[in-house]
Amino acid sequence: MRWILPLLVVAPPAFAEGFSTQVTGDFNADGIADHVALIDFGDHGQADLLLKLGDGLQTIWLQNLIWVGGIGQQPSLTITPRGSLQMMSHNSSIGRNRWEQIHTLAWREGAMRVVGYTYRWYDTLNLDDIGSCDLNLLTGKGEISVGQDDTTRSISVTSPAFAVQDWLYEMPPECEVLFD
Repeated sequence: MRWILPLLVVAPPAFAEGFSTQVTGDFNADGIADHVALIDFGDHGQADLLLKLGDGLQTIWLQNLIWVGGIGQQPSLTITPRGSLQMMSHNSSIGRNRWEQIHTLAWREGAMRVVGYTYRWYDTLNLDDIGSCDLNLLTGKGEISVGQDDTTRSISVTSPAFAVQDWLYEMPPECEVLFD
């Protein structure tokens, strides 16, 4: 029994092993494959974004960009049928407040831009604490809903699509007002 205790004391936290996911696609439509990766080096539960355009002339590295949960809650990268990139993070098992956040990135006006933002949440104990916010930063249109009985409402979106290098680490104001 005395051998077990020293091993438990030096065991690293669960997220210390690190995490990565990656996709390849032609995001800027130049005929050359581009590479995107989310990488968590295991030191603080946040993943970095690495975007490398196929021509090698542009590499974007953003640190501590997206939350990395435990096993089964790691972020994901998906290429949509229209060639956009979606980065999804979520909390689906820790505590009572569950959420999903999706950033949609697309090549527009000569840069990779954040063109969409979606946030959905629910409370496992308060069934009326549920909602969603879905924004299209290109068209200036969005939809929000709050509560079980609330219907989806259309809203105007003033937040512009911004270059991924200018990443906003907070929720767009159109969604943030739902939590005031």
